[in-house]
Amino acid sequence: MIMRIVHSSIAALAIGFAAPAFAQDLPENIDTAVGAAESAGIVEMIVGGEEVTVFVPSNDALSAAPQEELGALQEDSARLAEVIQGYAVSGTVMAADAMQLAMDGGGTATVDSLAGTPLTIMVEGDTVMVGPEGGTMATVTEADRQVGNVTIHVIDTAFLPGS
Repeated sequence: MIMRIVHSSIAALAIGFAAPAFAQDLPENIDTAVGAAESAGIVEMIVGGEEVTVFVPSNDALSAAPQEELGALQEDSARLAEVIQGYAVSGTVMAADAMQLAMDGGGTATVDSLAGTPLTIMVEGDTVMVGPEGGTMATVTEADRQVGNVTIHVIDTAFLPGS
């Protein structure tokens, strides 16, 4: 549910505030998260701001998340916005950059999300994973999608940032 909300929010952000070409550039499997971002009212902040990298749960990831938690988030737009910002980091972070950062840290690195919560980046072989510090790790399944000022990495698991 969390992932669906996040996915819906990002899609809504792109569709509601960007040119049609922007929406066409979004991965098809993240519309739930895009809708959630729209519900939270943070699409304009993400799309209209400085460069940002977002780890976006796929529709399948959001469908697999606890639906009660997702429902509660949909009822609290401020908390939803905070959760979505917990999936984003400032600047452009391509997959190769994330891998190098983690490798420089002995296989893991910690970065601050836009919500101020720590995100752990981990590398195993050629696989990049991200998750809340000490929490469930999500695997990046589609990397380096550039849409305007936003770099999107689709992930296979929804998590609660900072938990």
